[in-house]
Amino acid sequence: MNELFGYHKELNIKKIIIAGIIILFFIVIIVELIGMLIHKDSYTDKVSEIRDKNIEAQNPNSVFYSESKNVSLELSKQYGLSQYHTTNDYLIELRSENNLNIFVSHRNKIENKPLDQVVSADLHSYIENYASYSNLSQITELNIKNYNGYTYSFHYLDSKNNTSFYLQVVWIETDNGYYIFDIEFPLDSLNTYSNIINDSISSFVIY
Repeated sequence: MNELFGYHKELNIKKIIIAGIIILFFIVIIVELIGMLIHKDSYTDKVSEIRDKNIEAQNPNSVFYSESKNVSLELSKQYGLSQYHTTNDYLIELRSENNLNIFVSHRNKIENKPLDQVVSADLHSYIENYASYSNLSQITELNIKNYNGYTYSFHYLDSKNNTSFYLQVVWIETDNGYYIFDIEFPLDSLNTYSNIINDSISSFVIY
């Protein structure tokens, strides 16, 4: 009787050991599968990241959006522009280390007042902010993507660093108001930034 009990006890121990080995085997398999899935996801993420970086590197331009995503500019990376979180109610504020600055703002339309009169009033108000300015241009009419527009420019002296700047202001009249561009850069960079005005206006998108 004791021999039979011992035999059954030994058999149960063997069954437990075999069951334990089987369970351990399945645990190892499951861990391996989980590891493979994690590695696959990590590899997929890395491939996607590399692909996105390659696409970004191949694109010669940067797209800058307003905070509400209702307007954007697409400009060459060669300008070295960075977008700033504006504190002056600008829709878009861009600056570069070479003192190229682009500000885009919005104003509500003034009913029953032609745009050229609005721009003329803006010009006279604007230049009053500068103690020294020169080469004030005439107000010139523009057609920008079927929108009516006007522009003017002048030079001014930044007394803080004794640097002369070129500043051009562009007004665009749309159904939902005026969009105003203030684009400025050091006067001695006029040749370098000769296309920045046109690039900014032509790439401007209203959503």
